[in-house]
Amino acid sequence: MEKLKAAAWFLITAGVIMFIMYFDTMWPYAAGMILMGAALHIAVSLKTKKSLPLLCRAGYHRYEIAGYDEEVRSMRIYECTRCGKKHKAFLGGGGA
Repeated sequence: MEKLKAAAWFLITAGVIMFIMYFDTMWPYAAGMILMGAALHIAVSLKTKKSLPLLCRAGYHRYEIAGYDEEVRSMRIYECTRCGKKHKAFLGGGGA
């Protein structure tokens, strides 16, 4: 199943590259590759991750702030309300 996910990401990446480089002539093929890659990735995720809720299997988590990291105070910890997956992310800050 990991090979199918790798193939899906390859289709998406190749479609984006083709979309950027040859937009004039190849945009229908590039859009098709991106859509096929996304559909393949979602299908494989739905098939393999049976213990998670349906939307979390497809990669659509609902994150809420669970707190801040102890070592790096500018890093928030987010937790999915459905499956409990944790995710760390830096706070957005504006540069001068």
